Amino acid sequence: MMKKERRKIQRPKTDRKLMTEFDSPQSFPEWFMPWPSFEVDWSRAGLLVVDFQNYGCNPECGVARMLLEQFPEVASYYLPRLRETIGNTRRLLEAFRGSGREVVFTRHGALLSDGRDMIARRRQRDADSVEQTETPTLWSKSSFEHEVVAELAPLSDELIVDKNASSAFNGTGIDQLLRNLGLETLIVTGMATDMCVETTARDAADRGYNVIVVEDATATFFAEHHRVALSAMARVYTQVWSTDQVLQALQTESSTR
Repeated sequence: MMKKERRKIQRPKTDRKLMTEFDSPQSFPEWFMPWPSFEVDWSRAGLLVVDFQNYGCNPECGVARMLLEQFPEVASYYLPRLRETIGNTRRLLEAFRGSGREVVFTRHGALLSDGRDMIARRRQRDADSVEQTETPTLWSKSSFEHEVVAELAPLSDELIVDKNASSAFNGTGIDQLLRNLGLETLIVTGMATDMCVETTARDAADRGYNVIVVEDATATFFAEHHRVALSAMARVYTQVWSTDQVLQALQTESSTR
């Protein structure tokens, strides 16, 4: 009996002219399983902006200011990276808004002012952070720190989902809301890549959404953590694109209408 020839694993096609170091699975180490593959219906695609909030992104307050003052070596990478990713997310916002597509924001923090709605481990982590750095890691809803940064401020008719867990799909109604909006593909930006972005993207993929994580519109505190998170997501759960790839796809789709 002849041995059946094993089919070669094909990686998702990407435009090599637009690739940067992280733009596609081609830049990640070899993988022996199929890479996530799907066709995007751009009429049912929305932009999901994860936790670009003042506490983590505004150098005048919260964790961002604490890093500047107490951990300048971390801040020297993280804060410039944030400026780049916020700028790219702004470009995506303008494109999605300009083409009449949905934009959804998430915000992470306690829903109650005393934080008692958070899990015990998270409450303890905040208490430990205050003891060690005089700064909590999260802020409650309605505080300035909890708000989305001014550069990316949601419009009045854009959905904002407040969550008290890392994943937007844990403890919120976002799944039903996204389906009500008719979305099947989520273009994900935000912070932090290896925390709320990754857990949200994985959960979205497990619920049947097509997920594209935008490498140069996501950030975390260390470059190596960013790359490892993208590599893990790209193998099983999501595709990894650049801002330019997304914008080019939107432009191409609009020109063929």
